[in-house]
Amino acid sequence: MDLSVIIPHYNLNPELLARAIDSVVKQWDEDNVEWEIIVVDDGSDVPPEAVIRSFNHSNIQLYCREHARQGAARNFGLAKARGKYILFLDADDYIFANTLAPVLKLALLNDFDILRFETKRVYGKSIALTDSCRPSCSQPTTGEAFMRKNNLNDSPYSFLFRRNLAIDHNILFPENVFLEDCLFTARLHHFAQSLSTVNATVYAYYQRPDSTVNKSSEKHKELLRQHHLMAIDQLSSFINSEKGHCDCSGLRRKLQFLVVDYLRRICRDLNLNDITQHQIPLLRSRSLFPLPLRYDYGIKYYAFAFLANRRPGLDLLHLMSRCNII
Repeated sequence: MDLSVIIPHYNLNPELLARAIDSVVKQWDEDNVEWEIIVVDDGSDVPPEAVIRSFNHSNIQLYCREHARQGAARNFGLAKARGKYILFLDADDYIFANTLAPVLKLALLNDFDILRFETKRVYGKSIALTDSCRPSCSQPTTGEAFMRKNNLNDSPYSFLFRRNLAIDHNILFPENVFLEDCLFTARLHHFAQSLSTVNATVYAYYQRPDSTVNKSSEKHKELLRQHHLMAIDQLSSFINSEKGHCDCSGLRRKLQFLVVDYLRRICRDLNLNDITQHQIPLLRSRSLFPLPLRYDYGIKYYAFAFLANRRPGLDLLHLMSRCNII
């Protein structure tokens, strides 16, 4: 089996799930790729059995579980997967036409641990188009080297990865939390010995107003802050467990940007007194504040850290966040 596409699903419009599955089914030539689609329903009110039956395809399997959030659904899919490579596909997103097969063939030909590709935000339910791709790869590197030079996107759907990479290092998603992607993606890249990027836009990231990332209630914002801090703690703990054995400089860069994202979140959501009296001390107690001033992390990082480390600068960042400037 060449590829397993894992689709977690929970209470979604059936048309969107059908679009996601159809976008994968239509990728392949009939003769040369072995693939499967694993749909993991995470306790929906109405499981998507009708959608799966409509395709009448032996390569598409549906598993129904009790609700435990997306991380648990992905872990279940990984346990069922048989493919050499894994692709995660959210049920409301889809794959651009004529893009996945050539990218998969490059991964198979070169035996990469990870092959990263481009994603594109899309709006509206109609399928956006992209050019058919004849991709070429960058020079292979390690995952740590990649993280040292790049701001690692947490999204686990922006790359193919070798299934045995996750199995060999027991890499799973944290369960029953939001922001479950961070630790999984960082650990996977940390252990990858052969990573390449490809000049192809493969993944369509559908912007749905009612998605988790777009919920705006104060209760939900508080929960996201708690889980964001939990992700910081988990990544810090993993770095401490690894730093005596191997290079963790890429992971440390990832941690710093995760802290920056947390500061941006609290600047957007909270008042200055709460930030200075409660949130900053939380980061300081973890030895994560003040932020290190690192030119090699990029000018935007350096400017943000320079401002965040000083009370007048923090006031300015708070104002800019409230005005949606940062």
